[in-house]
Amino acid sequence: MKYNSYIKPFRTLYARITMWIMLTVLVVFVIITYLVTYFGAKGVLLGSTENAKSRMEITNQRINTVMHAVEVAVYNTIPEVELSLDKPDDMYRIVRRLLEINPYIVGSTVAFEPYYYKEKGEQFSPYAYRSVDNNIQTKQLGTSDYEYHYMDWYQIPKLLKKNYWSEPYYDRGGGEQMMTTFSHPLYDKKGTLYAIITADISLEWVSDLLRKSDIDFNNKALELNINSEAELQAELENDSDFFYHYAYSYIIGKGGTYIAHPMRERILNDTYFNHSMKYNDSIDNLIGYEMIDGKSGMRTINRDGTDFIVSYSPIERTGWSMATVIPNNLITNRSFKYATIIVGVMLLGLLVLFIICRSILKRATRPLALFAHSADNIAKGNLNASLPVIRTHDEMKQLHDSFAMMQTSLKQQIEELKTVNAQKGRIEGELKVASDIQMSMLPKIYPPYPDRQDIDIFGSLTPAKAVGGDLFDFYIRDEKLFFVIGDVSGKGVPASLVMAVSRTLFRIVSSHLEEPSGIMHQMNEALSDQNDSNMFVTLFIGSLDLRNGHLQYCNGGHDAPLLVNLKEKSHQLLDCKSNLPVGVMPGFDFESQETDIDTDTLIFLYTDGLTEAENIQHQLFTEARIFEVAQQLLTDGTASADGEPVSAQSVVERMARAVHQFVGDAEQSDDLTMLAIKRKNI
Repeated sequence: MKYNSYIKPFRTLYARITMWIMLTVLVVFVIITYLVTYFGAKGVLLGSTENAKSRMEITNQRINTVMHAVEVAVYNTIPEVELSLDKPDDMYRIVRRLLEINPYIVGSTVAFEPYYYKEKGEQFSPYAYRSVDNNIQTKQLGTSDYEYHYMDWYQIPKLLKKNYWSEPYYDRGGGEQMMTTFSHPLYDKKGTLYAIITADISLEWVSDLLRKSDIDFNNKALELNINSEAELQAELENDSDFFYHYAYSYIIGKGGTYIAHPMRERILNDTYFNHSMKYNDSIDNLIGYEMIDGKSGMRTINRDGTDFIVSYSPIERTGWSMATVIPNNLITNRSFKYATIIVGVMLLGLLVLFIICRSILKRATRPLALFAHSADNIAKGNLNASLPVIRTHDEMKQLHDSFAMMQTSLKQQIEELKTVNAQKGRIEGELKVASDIQMSMLPKIYPPYPDRQDIDIFGSLTPAKAVGGDLFDFYIRDEKLFFVIGDVSGKGVPASLVMAVSRTLFRIVSSHLEEPSGIMHQMNEALSDQNDSNMFVTLFIGSLDLRNGHLQYCNGGHDAPLLVNLKEKSHQLLDCKSNLPVGVMPGFDFESQETDIDTDTLIFLYTDGLTEAENIQHQLFTEARIFEVAQQLLTDGTASADGEPVSAQSVVERMARAVHQFVGDAEQSDDLTMLAIKRKNI
């Protein structure tokens, strides 16, 4: 009994809904947990690497700013040097002044070419420098023990004929600090080198800048509390695996020598490759070569089973390169910590959701059982079945009202459906009759004149709806072929009525008149009279003398026909003057035109349902594609692979295939009518 009472609640709707909701939420929870863990790690990795890149850019910008300021200071000093060339002793004042205005410069000299000043001897190089107590002193740099003409800072810019930043070096016996020298060659008006001006800057602040950046990065990444470089140095000395637990940065020079590094003993005394060769990871060496080549990037390396992310970029002007190394476990530990917190919160939320869903669904679905019996009765056809009483004013009340409305609506719809089905059948029947009547008015037997060998005619009309507004017709009277093609404005039944009237008018009027303009005029007067619906029709009417090929025609706002000369393998549009469509303005004076049609020439007439046929991308077929099909016919010279000659029917069918391939699955938007007339060579 207890077992059955335990199982029975899970057969209820609310229990099943609760179960499926919780299963769905559980699946979503597992997916979200995975995605949070995965993308969390990616996000922490991206954030850490972007942070490292940002710090590198800031450091790079700071170094470049200092070096640029030094270069500008040197450039600004050059005019003063040039103005004082006749006063060599003023050079001491000039270089001293350069140190006073730029605190980053610790030494400067204007080193002249040998015997530039004969009275000063072979070496003359006024030099200003900062002493240990930060006072500015001056002296003559060149001596018998220090022949500066052979030094790199003098020779390299002289040979390269451009600025030069020297490789960092340790100034022993002087400033007792790491330095680099900026050298700029000076030329007279004749282009002859006469001196090298230099500026020495200390690089101790570069190492300090990197250490401060590393301290800030590690404090945020590991939630440490390292407040000074001394504490970082102590951590470095106490932790033998420091480089496997902490992120750090370094700078190498053009040859791979360390310029800045957390381990001070490596600076200027060791190279990058001395350590990279100890590991089997070839990417480690590749990073070194790319840094020397001035490339930037981000790569993953492995050292003793530990992955590291190395981000590096060059420092402009110097040829140096800076890198930041981040242990991968530093990032994964942060990701795992965040993921654990998120998973715990989501599990707690899952439990709360289960309790709430079960309670709410049980209460909400209880009234549904009351509708089951009523629904069964209605389904059996008892539309008068009674509905349960619902006293709440929520969705259950709406469901009750909907059932009641459904009962009433079903009764009404059953009666209306009987009436509508009867009317629909009658309308469809009438439209079918109208379509049959309309199509019966058009020529439908081909060839229409099998006994004549001088003319070949074929036409087709495909309405967009059950009935359409396009028309074409032709007949022979007195050895003249009278033909017409037209397009009524609008679609459907109204257009079909105007189409029928227009075709009938053409037959009646053309049986008494021969001039196409006269036929057009009489039709215009008839259609314009009491035209309350403002409908009109575009027409092209022609009269072709079958004896000599003389064509008289009149165009009433219709597309110009295409003439295809099969003999000369050429095609062109027939020249047509602008006339108004028929039915627009009574009394309009239509103008006829005339030309001669050679044998083996085909007249292709069409409505705008061809040129304006649209595909699913709403692109139009256009006249250009009509010309392409015509050119293919002329190029092939035959209508099919069997070698049959080009006929009126083959042109229409080939054009129909082309437009159907172009339109594809798009719905036909307008009536499509084509008429081809070929004057044959007997």
